[in-house]
Amino acid sequence: MEKIVSILQNYNEILTEAFVALMSLILIIFLARILRQIKRLNFSLTSITNNIQAYFDVILQDEPQKTEEQTVQQEPVQSKSAVQEKDFEDQERRKQEEEVFNAVLQEYFPG
Repeated sequence: MEKIVSILQNYNEILTEAFVALMSLILIIFLARILRQIKRLNFSLTSITNNIQAYFDVILQDEPQKTEEQTVQQEPVQSKSAVQEKDFEDQERRKQEEEVFNAVLQEYFPG
């Protein structure tokens, strides 16, 4: 026990500097891991933002189509086959919008 106490007394300054260096190294490792995690989160956020932007682009492209459809509806007397065809196209468009929306939701809430 005396031997340990004498070693600690003799090398007190060196041990203090070594302890500070070791703590600094551990701190640098933690900061590097935090930085890596921030980069991953930034990449994920960018990906989600791009997916949302693509979804909004699809929605905004559909807006002019809807206004065109409204002008078509104002035209006099349409045949039944044209009305059925239009309904079918509307259903297909809604399915596509729903698929895109579900894909965006799955990006936000995986699993």
